[in-house]
Amino acid sequence: MPQEDVVDTVSPLQPENIEQLDDEFDEIEWELQNNGLYVGSYSRTVLWNALVPLFAVVIFITLAVLPHLAWPIASSPSRYPKSFPPPLPEIFLSSAFFSLAHLLRVPLYSTVCLLLPPESASFASTLLNVLLTNGLRLAALAILQVKHTMDYPTPTCQDPAFRTVWWLSLNFAEVIVAIVQGYEQLALYRDVMVPEGRENEYLELLKSGSSTHLADNDVYPLEEASEDALEDGEGSQSVDSKIDRGMEKLLVIKAREELEEVYGLPVIKIPVFISCLQRFNSIILSVGLTLLLSSAYLRSPLSLPEVDQVHTRPHTGSHVPFIITLPLVLLLHASLAVLHTPAVLPRIGVHTAAYVGVLAGIMSFFAGLAVWGALS
Repeated sequence: MPQEDVVDTVSPLQPENIEQLDDEFDEIEWELQNNGLYVGSYSRTVLWNALVPLFAVVIFITLAVLPHLAWPIASSPSRYPKSFPPPLPEIFLSSAFFSLAHLLRVPLYSTVCLLLPPESASFASTLLNVLLTNGLRLAALAILQVKHTMDYPTPTCQDPAFRTVWWLSLNFAEVIVAIVQGYEQLALYRDVMVPEGRENEYLELLKSGSSTHLADNDVYPLEEASEDALEDGEGSQSVDSKIDRGMEKLLVIKAREELEEVYGLPVIKIPVFISCLQRFNSIILSVGLTLLLSSAYLRSPLSLPEVDQVHTRPHTGSHVPFIITLPLVLLLHASLAVLHTPAVLPRIGVHTAAYVGVLAGIMSFFAGLAVWGALS
């Protein structure tokens, strides 16, 4: 008899029973997702995603102090006013140029859609945005007159110009925009999260047909009750307010569906680790591509005004590095950008795109350091 009791106690924990429970949970979660509901805690998800900006801050601080620790140089007088010392000009200029390129994405796509089908327009507008972004990188070098501040004839990490290019490459605005967009995307799922442990309850309500905005009413019952009370007191205005709220919910549902078409999965299901990798990729890639472009540009006579080119000896500069580097940088940047288009990203997955971005970002970062002589 004691042996039989032991067997009965252990049997629910057998592997086949655990697999059966997992299958049942997956089936319940799948049914909930088909009805627009997701298992998990919204507040916990937002809390975990707070690691993304913290991780980005750590990377920025590390990169900000890296030149001073790895490639120290003697301090030189600044050519900027005391009220606007470096690296403020570099940070503001790079942020302004990123904002310009970011704001032109939608107009570029809309313009290209007039000429091409939607799928082809997505690729074409992405390539145009890559050209614009790298063109603005070169324009920043010309605006800051980096060539005129160089103490060496060719780019080197011992030159003060290296610090200028380094701060230009740290695009704070890009990371801030990406983090804000990430939280805005998470907010779309605030009212459709099912608390863990109540999956069966919500599933039964779905089957019974009383499932309209379950998570919304469950999370915000007091808010809904107060709004209904106010609407009853307002009379005819209650109908208009209900219509407005219905339209807002429909717009949120449409926005969620569009995001899931782009990513290939609900945004709420993207691991925080992948989001951190994406921020790491954007920062490292920006540094690497800017270092590569700036080195080739500053070696070229294009970086000199026509007046200076007349008095410059022919062997002091060459267009060859720029002619070779510019297409390679555009090709690398365009390849990574295409991976994040709606036609490609759902097929390869967010994880694959993030891992490819890590490899490309690290490769470009060390290549950029090498052309500036920072690895020797």
